[in-house]
Amino acid sequence: MTNLKKLAVMALLTPLFVACSNAPSESTVEALIEAQYEQANSMMDDAMANAGNDEMAKAMSGMMEGMMPKLEKVENVSCDTTEGDNTYLCTADVTQTIGGKSRIDSGAFKVNDVNGKWVLTQ
Repeated sequence: MTNLKKLAVMALLTPLFVACSNAPSESTVEALIEAQYEQANSMMDDAMANAGNDEMAKAMSGMMEGMMPKLEKVENVSCDTTEGDNTYLCTADVTQTIGGKSRIDSGAFKVNDVNGKWVLTQ
């Protein structure tokens, strides 16, 4: 095969390979991380609601609420395929406030495509 033909074949096949490796978008990963924080906050709200009028339970719930991280932003999302076609290891810088102090933590998250829906699994 001539070099020109090889180049033409590579040019035609490259989009197919790229299409097969559709990592989750940055906004998708951000939304998955945000959903985890929302779930944790919802659980804390439920615990506080269940405390009722018990003063000790209210005090403990209030203390725990102050220790819960509040998500500020997610940046620098990058995903690479791992463990098969539908699993990606994503990294991100997560800015959160804990106890009134803001901090940035770099984290790794495993994201899976399950029946066409992205799921955060780690």
